[in-house]
Amino acid sequence: MVTSLTEMNNSIVMPLAIVVLLATPAAPIRGGEQSTLEAAHSSTQENAADDTRFDGYLFSDVDGNPLPFQSDEEIADFLMTADVASTTKIPVGVSGPKKLLLEKQGVRANAVYKDIDREEKNVRDKTAGKSQFYLVWRDWFGYDVAAYQVDRLLGLERVPPVVKRTVKRRQGSIQIWLEGTITEHERREKAIDPPDIARFNQQTSIMRVFDSLVANRDSNLGNSLIDRNWRVWFIDCSRCFGRSVDLLYPEAINHCERGLWQTLQELSPEETHARLTPYLTKMEIDALLARRDKLVAHIQGLIDQWGEQMIIFDTRPPTEIAPWAAD
Repeated sequence: MVTSLTEMNNSIVMPLAIVVLLATPAAPIRGGEQSTLEAAHSSTQENAADDTRFDGYLFSDVDGNPLPFQSDEEIADFLMTADVASTTKIPVGVSGPKKLLLEKQGVRANAVYKDIDREEKNVRDKTAGKSQFYLVWRDWFGYDVAAYQVDRLLGLERVPPVVKRTVKRRQGSIQIWLEGTITEHERREKAIDPPDIARFNQQTSIMRVFDSLVANRDSNLGNSLIDRNWRVWFIDCSRCFGRSVDLLYPEAINHCERGLWQTLQELSPEETHARLTPYLTKMEIDALLARRDKLVAHIQGLIDQWGEQMIIFDTRPPTEIAPWAAD
């Protein structure tokens, strides 16, 4: 994610110039790399029916071992019903998040808890380097849950499972902790280059479309995580949604993943309202659908100008393990 409009614009290149990075076929995994990648998951396949759902990433316990359950429903049940063994403040994040240690039937896993609910009216805020006026500005834990639901509606599966739950008489959200990941900010600080820059650019393109759809007002380098297979995850969405129908990042959207493009076009108002009504107001859902319409028009305009093969891409597969997860 980007820290400012200037950084965003500096990272944008016209589709003709970067299509090679997005569309070039992935290099075949070399023998040593392939055996390493296969060996990394060989011990986990007995515990998970499908370890390719998230490009090979598996939700893990506090010791880094795959959880004995991996489906969204099972993760959600664990987040809702496990005992809270300990609570620790997380030193980063403006929403005051806490790290929870959850325990249930011998399974111990970490999670993130947020109970932020701050609302202001007639606010002028700086978003993507631009001054934006909001009739209602809200930072709310419930938006994390709504973003997860939108992610699953789109079939992206890049927002970790998250549920609403009351902890110590305070309602908040609890999201599974992604073990073995680093933030984009940490990656840049450590000067770790992606092994497949084209695949990394593709995932950034997916993130920009998602951020624009959900109106993410807090898109920054600390709000995306990268796992061992260089898969990018989206976190900390408590400053998304709202009533604005404007796209916050149209300048950053130059490409779209094929499946996401199809889903955006096919997303029905009826299905969207049914899925999101427990988390968003009717006005917020209508605003999201209006942004969807603008996104579709924007991407279609790019296709009309440059051709579909230059704008729509198929995501490349992972090729090697990240250095922070090599041990």
